[in-house]
Amino acid sequence: MKLNQILFFAAMVSLLPLQQAFSAPVAQVEVQVVDTQGGTSQLLLEKMGSSMQVVADQLFLERDSEKLAACQADYVHLLQEIGERVFTGYELLDVQLEPGARTKLVLYARPWSGVIEKPAIDLQFSGVEPQTAKLLEQRIPQLEAQLEQTIRGASVDAGDWAGGVLRKLVREEIARELPEFKAAVDVVQEENKTAVQVVIYPVGQLVRTVRYELRSEDIPNILLMQLKYKYQRECDKLRGLPVAYVQRHREELEQQLAAKLMAEQMLKNYQLQPSVQLTPGADLGVNIMLTSHEYKIWFEGYGDIGRSSDNLSGKAHLGKYISPRDEIFAEAEIILDDVDWLFGAGLSHEWGKSSWSYVRRMPTGDNAYRLEYSLSPKWRLRAEHFSGENRNEFGVRYRIHEFLSTEYVYGGDEFYLRIIGNL
Repeated sequence: MKLNQILFFAAMVSLLPLQQAFSAPVAQVEVQVVDTQGGTSQLLLEKMGSSMQVVADQLFLERDSEKLAACQADYVHLLQEIGERVFTGYELLDVQLEPGARTKLVLYARPWSGVIEKPAIDLQFSGVEPQTAKLLEQRIPQLEAQLEQTIRGASVDAGDWAGGVLRKLVREEIARELPEFKAAVDVVQEENKTAVQVVIYPVGQLVRTVRYELRSEDIPNILLMQLKYKYQRECDKLRGLPVAYVQRHREELEQQLAAKLMAEQMLKNYQLQPSVQLTPGADLGVNIMLTSHEYKIWFEGYGDIGRSSDNLSGKAHLGKYISPRDEIFAEAEIILDDVDWLFGAGLSHEWGKSSWSYVRRMPTGDNAYRLEYSLSPKWRLRAEHFSGENRNEFGVRYRIHEFLSTEYVYGGDEFYLRIIGNL
């Protein structure tokens, strides 16, 4: 083979890939929309581009790129007409088409009238308390700014189709941060002003009622009445929330409520620690227990029904914790039938749900031994032995609320019902 033939063959081989690439079918179409004024957000431009993407794919995919190049001017004219109908609110200025296996389509547009300068964003929560709405809004702190940034600079006449973009943005954000809620979005044009109205509302099973309790076993509950009423209103704010939301954020809600309680001066004065427990449901349970590691003080009055004697009495208990589980205390008891006073000093030890107590009573000079076990926050078992009378008592106690309890007692040779008033 001669040298000139070899060179010609090598040149043809090197040009073959270029020829194949030029005549290859269109495998991909890239569409880009450009706002020549630069005001329309990228999110809206992408929406405009996606509308034209469907058209471009139908026109060009799998078409011969060489034939496409030959008819390029006709396709540009066709795309110009389609774009003017698709881009509501925008004027299509120019179309650039670059045929090839990867065909590029660039459309240059601008708003045909005024643009949205400063849209008003109206974000509302429906069906929940105002204070709760503020807490929910903190979970989507960037949403208002995202909405404003998305629609600002767009054509005033593009509100209808821009609303679809905003709805998708809002619903994706709500689904991510507040999946127990849905959102309705409207774009409203009034007197050359654009407003985006977003209403977020709960779905699914909702909290209808709140069973609330705030109490302490370490100080008289009558001292907590003002605090009790205050946090009743605080807990009522949870009404209207989806049960699923309360369940998912239970620990966080408990911590928020406990943090507010910790800031109360009353808890600081009495050195109390709050413990908050939520029980999610349509009937939401909120149990707040205030405990002290320093003191234990309570006053109780007893009325016994079915007892032959000593059926009206009262007791005061003043205790000081010497360790997290151990307490020393003094008690004063009065029996109203004969106006007899009994005084005692003792100690108790707690382990788990159980407690054991020893009391030396005066002036009788006898001993009392008490064992108690808490079955639940409302039910308690008691066994007590009085050495001076050589008598045993067994009781099952039920707490109706923080100021009233009942106890069914077996007192050696008789059964009776005890009504207990707690201060």
